[in-house]
Amino acid sequence: MIQVSNVSKSYTPESVALQPITFNIEAGEVVYIIGESGSGKSTLLKIIAGLEDADSGNVRLDDLEITGPAHNLVPGYDELAYVPQDFKLQQFWTVATNIAKKISHYPYADKMDRVEELLKLCKLEAYADRYPRELSGGQQQRIAMAAAVSDEPEVVLLDEPFSNLDLPMKAAVRKDIIGMLRKLGITVVLVSHDPAEALAVADKIIILQEGKLEQIGRPVDLYQNPTSHYAAKFLGPINELTLEKEVKLIRPEAIALDPKGKYAGKVMDCIFMGMHYHVILQSDWSRDELLIYSDQPYASGQLLKFCIR
Repeated sequence: MIQVSNVSKSYTPESVALQPITFNIEAGEVVYIIGESGSGKSTLLKIIAGLEDADSGNVRLDDLEITGPAHNLVPGYDELAYVPQDFKLQQFWTVATNIAKKISHYPYADKMDRVEELLKLCKLEAYADRYPRELSGGQQQRIAMAAAVSDEPEVVLLDEPFSNLDLPMKAAVRKDIIGMLRKLGITVVLVSHDPAEALAVADKIIILQEGKLEQIGRPVDLYQNPTSHYAAKFLGPINELTLEKEVKLIRPEAIALDPKGKYAGKVMDCIFMGMHYHVILQSDWSRDELLIYSDQPYASGQLLKFCIR
């Protein structure tokens, strides 16, 4: 559905935001673009939205070529709804008016029916006559999303939509919003700095590093079979062990404490994380400290044996 072909962007000769990038997104997918700050995530999203010009390459939505501000008096496309991180709701309009003002493709008589439908979809039909300042951050986020999809776009582009929410609210709002977009059959491209969120939600993940496409694929494939050291470490904790003269990257959950284990290490620290303990070992087998998950604590200085599953 979306084809990104050899897209690059530089702001100055020394500031390369994106190296040539190519990938496809299928209709109905939820795609996360992740990477460290400055990796080019938001720049790529704005180029897909037609809000910024690429230096080279092109973006296509089906048969439509997406072009940026240099080619359009009013940047952007109706088929693509872009929601920035600092989404703005008009504080002196009611919730219903905030959504209604975004609707252009419906006859006036049908607008309020559409508003009612969207409020029901995001579970806020009782809040139609309230003002945004009277809502929680999560409720405002749902209203912003209802406004974004009010004209039935084919694609919704979200720039770090959940970063301003506290942890308990974040999971619930994310579930509701992604669920709503899936129910509507909308393709979602979402920028995030949170790999755990991407692993939990995405159909496809795109990892960027310093403007370069590091890896793309299904979450389980990227987590279990990273193609680079950067991708392996970015998606979660990982250990480097030298086994049989070869350095191997091994996830903590693939290492088990075992009194008969082949390998050994001394406990440097033991940190309670809620569902388990993080046991930090110093081992001759690892160039750095070794992380293992355990359901019980261990004292510093204790010698533990372990095996690799």
